Amino acid sequence: MAANVSPLPPSAQDLLTERAGFDGVFVAAIAYGALFMLYVQLLQVLSSRPQRGRLFWAIAVYSTMLYLSATLSIGGMLKFTEIAYIDERDYQPGGPVGYRRDFASNGTNEMSRVCTIIVPWLGDILMLYRLMVLWNFRWWLLVVPGPLYIARVSLSIPMLISETRPNDTFWASKFDTYSTAFYALCVSFNGLVTILIAVRLIMMRKRVTSILGMLGASFYTSPVTTFVESGAFFSLWSLTYVLTKTQNSYTQAIFLQPYVHIQSITRMLIVLRMAQNRAWSSDLVTATTGGNLDWQVASTHSIPLYEIPAASPEKRHLPHKFQEGV
Repeated sequence: MAANVSPLPPSAQDLLTERAGFDGVFVAAIAYGALFMLYVQLLQVLSSRPQRGRLFWAIAVYSTMLYLSATLSIGGMLKFTEIAYIDERDYQPGGPVGYRRDFASNGTNEMSRVCTIIVPWLGDILMLYRLMVLWNFRWWLLVVPGPLYIARVSLSIPMLISETRPNDTFWASKFDTYSTAFYALCVSFNGLVTILIAVRLIMMRKRVTSILGMLGASFYTSPVTTFVESGAFFSLWSLTYVLTKTQNSYTQAIFLQPYVHIQSITRMLIVLRMAQNRAWSSDLVTATTGGNLDWQVASTHSIPLYEIPAASPEKRHLPHKFQEGV
């Protein structure tokens, strides 16, 4: 047990901060449960796929890395919270919040924090990939998001060091600066990518409806699809956290603790749509931007208005998943 002095009764502000921290861990546990269900559903979808090419293995490896990182993060968080709120309840000064701050170098917490840093690396690289797919790999679009991603990854290392070295004056004094800059970069990156993806989906909505018909296009043009594909929920969550942090509100912990698990959920939803062939693919984007309008939809598969020869350019331009009935 950590060295204590005689416990002092917590102030009203201390209790608010402690409750917010505990509530944040509770929300993180709920978010992890949702992530677990999505991962299981993804495994079921992958196991039923008859073809297992590069996309199959890319989805399997990526989702597993994301899930394992989130699992280690929540596991370490729950254990460290148990120590702070039960074993070291009377720690002074600061009670559980003070213990979490002063003993951030605890091995369990360090493991959790490392995984908490890895999840955004994985989550953001997926959004860059989806941005390129939806914009037909126009690399100039990475002029701003690319450097923002690199800056965020680079800044996460000193932020992690400063957070887990509370007794080192040099590093501890810089934590607030690193943390504020890190999450500001997060909001900037995710906000920009969300806007670019949402604008692109709205731009292609009318044309893809002409190509696939109302029924087929409903998988790609609904507001829910735009919300999921753009990762808008995490962008809003991230913005809310930064706003509460800049106001020094005690509620910031409620948004910080489940931060990476909310991000994991939004990314897993995109990967699940990819595995189900319901996400926008490069083939569909090419067909949409190319204006192939000579086919209609009877169900989720497309039926040509006339017989298209196997070697014709028209057939080569159709998305592969819609060529089965051609």
